[in-house]
Parts: sequence; structure tokens; C-alpha cells
Amino acid sequence: MKKEKVIGNMELPIFYNQSDEWGKTLLLYDSALKELNTRLEIINNDFKLAHQYNPIEHITSRIKSYQSIAKKIRKQGVELTVENIVNYVNDVAGIRIICSFTSDIYRIAELLSRQSDIRILRVKDYIQNPKPNGYMSYHMIVTVPVFLSDRMVETKAEIQIRTIAMDFWASLEHKIYYKFEGHAPDYIRRELKECAELVAFLDKKMLSINEEIKEYARLEEFKAMAAGALVSVQESVMGNEGREEEAYQKEESEEEILSDYREIGEGSGDDMGMLEAMEQRVISENAGVYQTGNPDPADAGKDSAGKAKGEKKQGTYTDKVPFVGELFAGGKKKKKRDIGLNGA
Repeated sequence: MKKEKVIGNMELPIFYNQSDEWGKTLLLYDSALKELNTRLEIINNDFKLAHQYNPIEHITSRIKSYQSIAKKIRKQGVELTVENIVNYVNDVAGIRIICSFTSDIYRIAELLSRQSDIRILRVKDYIQNPKPNGYMSYHMIVTVPVFLSDRMVETKAEIQIRTIAMDFWASLEHKIYYKFEGHAPDYIRRELKECAELVAFLDKKMLSINEEIKEYARLEEFKAMAAGALVSVQESVMGNEGREEEAYQKEESEEEILSDYREIGEGSGDDMGMLEAMEQRVISENAGVYQTGNPDPADAGKDSAGKAKGEKKQGTYTDKVPFVGELFAGGKKKKKRDIGLNGA
């Protein structure tokens, strides 16, 4: 015998033995929404990590009200039972995904469809084919596996994917129609349709700007990579040339020193004599640069440039000259010492 059972704010004609069944069914729908929310959050986080961009702005979900369920069942012309609700009402569990751009909508839909345990039952693309009133969105009816303690149940849910602009229009359109109880004047409908066309234009324009920004970023990245590669090549070439020049100069310097060694040392009987002879040669060749602290008495009235004392001196003088003997000390570091013209 059929009885009246109060569920929520509405009396639904169901059997008493269906009360527990309806409670379990609601658990399934709620669990399906939690499952979808988790998967979408994972997709969004993974996409952000891989591409430094998150395609999902935000997500909302809901269980359809009892009044709306009963209204849909009446439209179907069937009895209000748990079985009929499950079979005829596909959006008892609903989730809405809000994206930035229309390209994100199709990306999210594709990522969901790739998941092997999500079954796509139906797709309605109101973006490519808007409703007569201008409504745009992407709808998917899917089944999601819900794992209970004793079994797995594939549970239906509706997924709506929109842009921010589409959601803005749909929310306001719903409020306006609700005020007119679904019978808005024709001029209101026309204006809402015009607003929907503006929203579509805005979405296309924002998508175009976003694509231009990504293309600009790709070009800048390519330029930076090309510039880095060019600098690397130049440094490599200049480094090779520099090493060749350094080797050449070293070889030339060694040949010059050896030549001086042979030239000066021909008349000397030992190496130290040749080194001292080279020292004296360096001192004599740099007589205008080096001056010792023991001047010749004959030049007492003149400075090193031959000028009378009191005149301004030109140039820089020092009593230090390089000791060239270190040049042949097996590659040891060159040193300097103080020596005097009079054998100091």
C-alpha cells in the first residue's frame, strides 16, 4: 500500500521500504560528486605544475532538490520511485566547472574522457550550438565508480563546463526568468539574447588575446635561447683563438729569451756569468727608465736627464730592476730584487 512519506520540505509518494533505499542512493550521488571533485582538483594541480597555468577557475557541486526531482519525474510521465529517479533523472548529482577560456572547456572535457573508469553517456555542446535563448555551456552525463564496503556502483552525474562569462550570463538569466516565473516578456528575451551574443564575442576576443600572449612568450623564449647559443659559440671561438694566441706569444717569448741567452753567453764560461751579463744588458737597455741610488760624481750638478738641479724632472725613476736569472729557474714565479749600478 502506498503511503505519504515526508522527505525534506516535500511529501513524496514512496513506499516505506524505499526510504532506506533513497538514503543509500543519496549516499551514492554525494560520493560521486566527491570523486569528481577530487579528480578535477588533481587535473588542475597537475596542469598548473606542468604548464604554470590552471585551466579551472573554480568548481561548484550540488544534489538536486526534491522539488526539482519530482518536477522532472512528472515531465517524464512516470511514477515517483527511487528506481525511476535513478533511471530518468540524470542530473541528481551535478558539478559545474568554471574555466577562463573556451579552449579550457574542451581541454577539461578531453582529460576527463581519457580516464578509463569514467564512462561518457551523453554530451551536449551548447557552445557550438547555443540554445534559442542564447544559453551556452558544455554538458556531459557520465558514470563514476563509487566503491562501497561490499561492492562498486557506477553512479550517474552531470558535468557542466563554462567560461566565467558564460556563467555570469546564465546566473543572471536564471534570476530574471525566475522573477517572471518562466514567462518573461519578448523584449526581455531579445535583450538577454543580445547579451548572450556579446558574451560569446567577449569569450572569443579574450581567447584571441590569450593566444597572442602565448605566441609572444614563445617568440621571446626562442630569442633568448638563440642569443644564448650565439654567445656560447662566440665564447668558444674566441676562447680557441685566445689559447692559440697565448701559445704563440709564449713560444715567441721563449725563442727570444733563448736567442739572447745564446748571444750573450757565447763568451761566458758559466751559466751565472751569462745571467749576470743579461742583467747588465737589461739595465743598459732601460737606462732611461731605471736609476739607482749611487749616481756618478761627475753628474753631481745634474739630474739623470742632464738638466741642472732645480729643473722639473720628467718621467719616473726607480732603483729596482727585474732579476732575469729567475727566468730559467724551471718555470718558477718571476721575482724582482734591488741592485745598484755600482755592484750593490
